[in-house]
Amino acid sequence: MDAVKATGVILAGGDSRRMGRNKALMRLGDETLVSHTLKRLRMVTGETMVIANSAHLYSELNARVYEDLIPKSGALGGVYTGLTHAVNNSVLCIACDMPLLQPKLMNYLLSVLGDHDAVVPYTRELEESNPKLQTLCAVYTLRCNRVIRQMLEEGELRLHALCNRINVRRVPPGEWREFDPDGLSFVNVNTREDFERVKEMLEHETMGEFDVNCRRGA
Repeated sequence: MDAVKATGVILAGGDSRRMGRNKALMRLGDETLVSHTLKRLRMVTGETMVIANSAHLYSELNARVYEDLIPKSGALGGVYTGLTHAVNNSVLCIACDMPLLQPKLMNYLLSVLGDHDAVVPYTRELEESNPKLQTLCAVYTLRCNRVIRQMLEEGELRLHALCNRINVRRVPPGEWREFDPDGLSFVNVNTREDFERVKEMLEHETMGEFDVNCRRGA
């Protein structure tokens, strides 16, 4: 599989309402949650950056940090900011709370981009009424920014709605499981219970084990 030059963007501008505090800066062992995610992303991309509401909060990160170009525009605005600053056409956008990101899957998503505007995996079958698009573990191209800008001007802030306006390569579970059998890349942290679960999963991973009872999100 040929390597694709890509930019990695971590979105850390959420409100963390369910957690009650800035989850990106919560510590898992010796590192923050966002640091764990950034470390995984750097295994895949040559350029990395963090998009946040307040850049100074992330001064300890060894990474470029940009504030949202359009404040209070949600994840869509974060993607817009990342694409605006990216050097490469292929941009891997990841939520800050995905510390179990699997580099093999990320490389695969980049490799199947082709002429598409984006590559987005989903974690429920299309036959179901509401297939769950993983829009914050996906690849976008710089071409998307024109459409995103139009959406922002319209007041349409749903990242999922972008997928209806561009040419998306959707990656089903039967395809991505070859590279991430347990769906670890899509495990995120929204609550204290999620945090404790991910902490346990990272410990199992460090020991070369994985407890099937910890699986979720796939």
